[in-house]
Amino acid sequence: MNFKPEFFNSKLLLFGEYGLMFGAKALSVPFDRFSGCLDFDADHSHQESSDEIRKFYEHLKTGADSHKLHFPFDLESLKKDLERGLYFNSNIPQQYGVGSSGALVAALFSRYAAAFVPEKELTPELLKVDFSMLESYFHGKSSGIDPLISFLNCPLLIDSKKMIHQAKINLAETDLSFALIDTGTTGPTGPLVQHFIGQLNFPEFKLAFDKQFIPANNGCIESLLSGNHQNFFLFLEQLIHFQLQHFRRMIPGDFHGIISAALTEKVFIKLLGSGGGGFLLAISETKNGLKNWAGKNQIELLMVI
Repeated sequence: MNFKPEFFNSKLLLFGEYGLMFGAKALSVPFDRFSGCLDFDADHSHQESSDEIRKFYEHLKTGADSHKLHFPFDLESLKKDLERGLYFNSNIPQQYGVGSSGALVAALFSRYAAAFVPEKELTPELLKVDFSMLESYFHGKSSGIDPLISFLNCPLLIDSKKMIHQAKINLAETDLSFALIDTGTTGPTGPLVQHFIGQLNFPEFKLAFDKQFIPANNGCIESLLSGNHQNFFLFLEQLIHFQLQHFRRMIPGDFHGIISAALTEKVFIKLLGSGGGGFLLAISETKNGLKNWAGKNQIELLMVI
C-alpha cells in the first residue's frame, strides 16, 4: 500500500481560550512553523508516539462515544498500520498551546476516516462535532477547534452561536507584530480546563467572566478583523487585566510581573490556548517596539509576524 505523508500544521488560538466553550467568539489561525505527519518507523525508535496512537485506537474500539461519530474510523486499517510501526512524526511542542494533539487527531482522521467520505459531506460543523469527541480523549473536554484548524488549514472564526466561518485575516497584512514567548515549562490542558469549569460555579467569577471577559474577547476579535487598531488595543488591555486577576493559575508565576510591566511599554502579552506553561502570545503595534522591549528584558521571541 502506498503511503504519502500529509503534513498538518500547528495552530495559534489568538482569542477565545476558555470562552469558546461558553458563548465567546474565537479566532484561530494555522501556524506552519510547526507541523507533523503520520509515518512508519521500522526500527521502533519512536515507540512513545506509537504507543500513544495505540491507546487512542483502543479508545476508539471500546469508547462509548465512538458510535456517535459522523465519520467512523477504519479501525482495521489503523490496527494494521500500528503493527507496521505507525507514529506521528512531529516537531510540534507538546503541552505548549499550539495544538500538538489537534494535529495528531487531524492526521489520523484524514487517513482513517475522511479518506472514505465524499469531500462535500465533510462540513465544518460536522467535523467540529467529531473532532470535539476525538480530542476529548486527550484533554477531558475539547471544543474540536484545534483539529479543525489543522485539518482545514485556514483561519477560522467561531461566532457566539458556535457557527464556523472562514476568517478573512492574514496576520502579515494587519501591520501589527505578533510573537511567541516560551515560558520554559509545559502546561497540561485537562486539569486547567477542569479548574476553569469549577470556577464557573462561583457566582462572582461567572459574573466577571460574562461581563468582562466575553466583551473584551469579542471586542478584540471584531476590531482586529475590521482593522480598528485603536479599539483592538483597548479591548486587548481589558482582556489582559482580566487574565491577570482571574486566570492567575493559568499564567506561570514568573510572568505575572512581566505581563503587567509590559503594558506600560505598549507590549500586550496574553495566554495562548489554555496556558499553564508553553507559549504566551505577545502583540505590539510595531516589530521594533516588540524587539526593543524583549531586548531590555532579556526575553527571547519566536516571531510570528
